Amino acid sequence: MTPYEYQTKNGRRYRVAYRTPDNKQHNKGGFTTKGEARSWYRRKMIEIENHGFSDNDQVTFEEIANRWLDNKKHTVEGSTYRKYESECKNHLLPALGNRAIKEIKVNDCQLLVYQWANQLKFFNKLINDAASIFDLAIKYKLIFDNPFRQVERPKVHNKKKIRSFTRAEFNQFQQGLRKQYKDSNYKAFAFLFVLSHTGLRKSELSALTWNNVDFEHGFLKIKKAVTRDTDNHLIIGKTKNIYSVRNVPIGQQTIQVLKKWRLVQQKELQYFNVNSLKPSQLVFTSQQGGILSPSKPGKWLKVIEENYNLPLYVTPHGLRHTYTGLLIDKGINVNKVASVLGHKDASITIQVYNDLHPVKDNSIGNIIENL
Repeated sequence: MTPYEYQTKNGRRYRVAYRTPDNKQHNKGGFTTKGEARSWYRRKMIEIENHGFSDNDQVTFEEIANRWLDNKKHTVEGSTYRKYESECKNHLLPALGNRAIKEIKVNDCQLLVYQWANQLKFFNKLINDAASIFDLAIKYKLIFDNPFRQVERPKVHNKKKIRSFTRAEFNQFQQGLRKQYKDSNYKAFAFLFVLSHTGLRKSELSALTWNNVDFEHGFLKIKKAVTRDTDNHLIIGKTKNIYSVRNVPIGQQTIQVLKKWRLVQQKELQYFNVNSLKPSQLVFTSQQGGILSPSKPGKWLKVIEENYNLPLYVTPHGLRHTYTGLLIDKGINVNKVASVLGHKDASITIQVYNDLHPVKDNSIGNIIENL
């Protein structure tokens, strides 16, 4: 870099040119000596190298949010990135995007929090995301305090209630499942049967391949799950967390259902010239052999609920909660249930069970008194 000279009414001055990471040309003049110009240029280059910004006083929230999203694109699953992107686009950027990040104060953030709390159930997620974006601005040394770390969060009174079938409803569901689908749509029958007898997430069952079905020992080896990439396309990706990689036991009825389904599937896929005999073949697919649409299981289940007088609020994930409750009711050790479900620890399993079965019998209150 060589400063170039120009004349002003006050005498000779020097100017330097530089580029920012967005490839835009900038100039800075007014220096009285070449040494002064070179010194400023070196400091500016270090600043840009460390932070990537040409004018720290005017850096907007949107600029930092875009950097934050770019980081997320390389560190989280595609489906998770899409959620972050949607939250920024629909809520964070409209509220804060064009404001200089240095100008956003705690009071501004508090007013936003109250607004979000009145309008949105997931307002705490927005607070966390905004706080993470400000943390990144602190890392870039653009600000020194995080205003979203200082806001007061309104209390949440709208906790989502966990839904599941009772034991009687589960038995009714099993009868309806057989009547509705066993002879007319064996794919729907097999999918919902396996889902309700294993406690799997539907994304895990949709990613299961035949080489991970152990008929001999009676286990499903869960290693993958259906998710979405950054372009919102369905893909076979990682499970929800490391604890979700597990072996799930299956009984003889489930084994027989899966064996019959494999024969039915082979005939169906042969019609579309799909080789269903390869070991990596998905157990459940779309009609043409691709990934099963995530909406299908819910539609299949809804038909049974409507036709057999069952609660309409139970989803495919509600079958997982039903499985949890029925196992614990039968006296199965909670730690073992947690392991089968792929929970990090038993506290999650217990919370699910307690939400489904609050204590209503006061007989336990007399136990200590009667000792």
